[in-house]
Amino acid sequence: MHSFLIWFALFCGVIALTLPGPSADACTSFLLKHPSGPLMAKNYDWDVAEGQLVVNPRGLAKTALVPDGGKPVRWTSRYGSVTFNQYGREFPLGGMNEVGLAMEVLWLNGTEYPEPGNRATIETLQWVQYCLDSLRTVGDVVASASELAVGGSATLHFFACDPTGNCAVIEFLDGKLAARSERTLPLPVLTNNTYSESLDYLNRTLGYGGDPVEPEGSGSLARYARAANGTNAARFAGGDQPVDATFAILADVAQPKSTQWSIVYELQEGRVNFRTAGNQQTRTVNLSELDLDCTADALVLDLAADLSGDVTSKLTPYDADANLEIIRAGFTADSVAAPSDETIILMAAYPDQLLCTFAARE
Repeated sequence: MHSFLIWFALFCGVIALTLPGPSADACTSFLLKHPSGPLMAKNYDWDVAEGQLVVNPRGLAKTALVPDGGKPVRWTSRYGSVTFNQYGREFPLGGMNEVGLAMEVLWLNGTEYPEPGNRATIETLQWVQYCLDSLRTVGDVVASASELAVGGSATLHFFACDPTGNCAVIEFLDGKLAARSERTLPLPVLTNNTYSESLDYLNRTLGYGGDPVEPEGSGSLARYARAANGTNAARFAGGDQPVDATFAILADVAQPKSTQWSIVYELQEGRVNFRTAGNQQTRTVNLSELDLDCTADALVLDLAADLSGDVTSKLTPYDADANLEIIRAGFTADSVAAPSDETIILMAAYPDQLLCTFAARE
């Protein structure tokens, strides 16, 4: 275990320092409050396409990886989940759990995480997995952001929604938690400016007061305005194809050279739908059809697989070697300072340390 603690001291910097700097404009996420039920969506805009869809079982005992001297978060996964991973199993970029809580990360320059103090510590991507493992509502996510010391070198903010249609934006600004939900989150949309900056911009765009400004282009604020307009229009239009309507909004804010994955979560139905840059066919995974107990195999799906439709039955058992190759692909030749192969091997091996407790259900 000591080797993993040494590795984590490197890992906190690896995610930020070795990834290609975010495309000047990276990622869009929003909630569509459709009459048939809420749908949360995200475009993953990055320079790397490789990744896996991972099924994460309930009942696994976990310990957060923290630098020497840190107090790690310890937990047992209560809920199973489906996540999208580019830097290895257990370090997702986003996903949804079996009770319909979904969470995604987006880049935010200027993020400054609080000092840990006496709180237990967890890295940003592992916190996403913790939330999906442990929590039911966005209120729980907001409380967790305060109770735990979330941090790392990757400058991120977070968007989470639950089956009630309630959402939260979690930001860490000037060393303090800045969380918005319910009345303080008038529009459930997030891009790559702070939520406050985005709302200020929206007040100056067509349809929201101020001087009319056509929100064209791929910049963060323009995408925010178009996503806000698109979700409002789709909400009032209704229709019997809410997933298609959500993908249409994602297409409107997509970036041809950097949108790698487009994801739609049906929060009440427990379905995950996605498209990729290399395959625009919609693929669907139904959580209710998965065996999520830790006694069953952990399952994965290569996002590059040439499939369409319901792919729940196409998932295959998790393979440590494939996990290693996905991580290697994530750290591209364009990286500023790629980690050593030893570090990457340690990242890939982390899931092998997890123990099944058989005690996930309440």
